[in-house]
Amino acid sequence: MGGLNASLMVGIQALEATQGALNATSNNIANANTPGYTREVAQFSENAQTVSGSVVSGGGVTLDGLQSVRDELLNLQIQQQTSQQSSADAQSSTLQQIQTYFSSAGGGDIATALSGFSTSLSQLSANPTSSAVRQGVLSSGQNLANAFKSTANGLTSAQTDADGQVTQTVAQVNTLTKQIAQLNGQLSQLKAAGQVGGTVQDQRDELVQQLSGLTGISVTQSSDGETITTGNGAPLVMGGQSFSLQTTTGSDGMQHVLDSNGTDITSSLTGGTLGGAIQVRDQVIPGFLSQLNTLASQVATSFNAAQAQGFDSNGKVGQSFFTIPATASEAASGISVALTDPASVAISSDGSAGSNGNITNLSAALTNALPSGMTPAAAYSSLVFQVGNSARSEERRVGKECRSRW
Repeated sequence: MGGLNASLMVGIQALEATQGALNATSNNIANANTPGYTREVAQFSENAQTVSGSVVSGGGVTLDGLQSVRDELLNLQIQQQTSQQSSADAQSSTLQQIQTYFSSAGGGDIATALSGFSTSLSQLSANPTSSAVRQGVLSSGQNLANAFKSTANGLTSAQTDADGQVTQTVAQVNTLTKQIAQLNGQLSQLKAAGQVGGTVQDQRDELVQQLSGLTGISVTQSSDGETITTGNGAPLVMGGQSFSLQTTTGSDGMQHVLDSNGTDITSSLTGGTLGGAIQVRDQVIPGFLSQLNTLASQVATSFNAAQAQGFDSNGKVGQSFFTIPATASEAASGISVALTDPASVAISSDGSAGSNGNITNLSAALTNALPSGMTPAAAYSSLVFQVGNSARSEERRVGKECRSRW
């Protein structure tokens, strides 16, 4: 009977172990689409043999527990791809917004305004004594100034949006790092109690992946859990402790990111939504604004110089047609038409009534090469191309990162 009982016990243990493995399989199937879930496999161990006289019997098998199937290298690659994709997403979204400010669909863009300004001068050349046509020149000049302002304000608005995204993303980073630190503590307690804690580890891995979508991170394993830092080494999580990032307004008026020690790490942050927002805010948009300001300043200066070569309807030397701010970075947003009287348009080359000889110089200011080496139309077209090319490049990068990730 003893041998029969022993055999029955071995059989029962085998059934229990098999049932545990089947439960794990069922759980895997049920959670196949659960974000962060890691497949579990049953871990068995052989029981000790029993000896009864000359008879040696096997002890059967016991289910020790379930082990999550993890590939740390794959997790690392996913985190890196997630970070790069989120950065590309952030920049692509802003660049698509910027493109609308350079669109000619509504007819209020700089290219359309330049063309209209040139046309108004041609019309004045044919009707030099017409006050209405002179007023048309002033109106066309104001349209050009408005186009510069609208484009500059659009770029500044996109920059402000990106700046706001920095603050929002830092708050999200701090929320996630606190949660990850708490899960690190839970895992340490479970391991100390001899438990695997696969579900808790799944939760932590999912949060780490979300964190990698917000900023570039480096993850290393330590005895008390994962240690997570930013790309430049600023600590975010060390075991059960989290380190919050901060934001503060810098001398440039933008939000700067500080680590837990108060060190400004803004320029070293790359990857993720945070890195993408900082890149487009501090590098991409300022580059476009600089070119736009240069174009506005050079067009206005060139046209004012042409005005000074002629005489107005009262026989006086032409006054400046445009007013531009003394600060170069405000040229496009601050340009305006200085003249209010149509008679002040200096189209006469000798001061005599009916003369239109200076219109040649005025028109040339809009068609000849500027100090930049390009005509106003060519310089603007180059800027539009750069904006469009940057947007397409980020769109392609988004698609590439998606394919690499999946």
